[in-house]
Amino acid sequence: MKIEKKIGNWCQDAHFMDFVHRRMHQELTERPENGRYDDLFEELDEAFDHDDRYIEPLVEYLICRLHIAKLCKNARQRERGIWWVWFQVVMEGHYVQAFSEYFDPLLAELRMTLMPMLHKEYVLMNTLKEK
Repeated sequence: MKIEKKIGNWCQDAHFMDFVHRRMHQELTERPENGRYDDLFEELDEAFDHDDRYIEPLVEYLICRLHIAKLCKNARQRERGIWWVWFQVVMEGHYVQAFSEYFDPLLAELRMTLMPMLHKEYVLMNTLKEK
């Protein structure tokens, strides 16, 4: 079964989607390390504020950070890196929609990375509740 189909099935589960929204809200509001300073990202973000041509390098940097996080062998560091990229995308706000041609590949990959991670956490949580 392809991962897209699995994700589609998972998204039909209202309890899972409630869990996803709670976790995303938690990462957005309760994790100070998600907003940690990254010199290169901040430089690209500030340059983008002044010139739209910097959107492509900004998105490429986020894609690179996502790939680096996915390659990390330490599960905790891998998850922290993935959440950091997600947090930065959320902080870009309306630019994600305004420059969708640049962000769409990143959003798709981020979804294919985050949803299995969240589903694994959800299943583990439910398994522990049952015991």
